[in-house]
Amino acid sequence: MSIVVYTRTGDGGAHVSIDNVTLSKEDISRIVGWLNAAPESAKIPVDDVTGSISAGIALKLKHNAKVTIQYNRKQIIVSTKSRFNRDSKYILDQKDLRDFMDQKLEGTYFGEDSVSVE
Repeated sequence: MSIVVYTRTGDGGAHVSIDNVTLSKEDISRIVGWLNAAPESAKIPVDDVTGSISAGIALKLKHNAKVTIQYNRKQIIVSTKSRFNRDSKYILDQKDLRDFMDQKLEGTYFGEDSVSVE
């Protein structure tokens, strides 16, 4: 998992860094469970997504398939690539996964837990 961290510099500016966060096997299992349990009604197909990405998770599956989860502090964007190179992208409405991402992002926006999202 990668997260974006915003910190203030001494001259009043800002420094942005990307930190890697190691997920436990339990975390990964929960994430996969949330993805697999999501009903089709919780998935909204999209082509593009606006907003800055604050966190991302990449899951590599068998046969070169891949699932990428991105979070912009407002929406969860899931991109999939199957072993047959079929791609899909959708916004996922999944409270447990959103809460998990928010918890991982605590304190990463200038030491605060949240950012104003327009």
